[in-house]
Amino acid sequence: MADIGKPAPDFKLKSHDGKEVASSDFRGSKWVVISAYPFAFTGG
Repeated sequence: MADIGKPAPDFKLKSHDGKEVASSDFRGSKWVVISAYPFAFTGG
């Protein structure tokens, strides 16, 4: 669980085009928004 107001832990995800993106790629940015749609393409 992340703490409000604290930096997020390092992690890696795949972008919409399949490229791996690391949270450290955005270090120094003021804001980063992460959006997830876990059931968007499951048909359920």
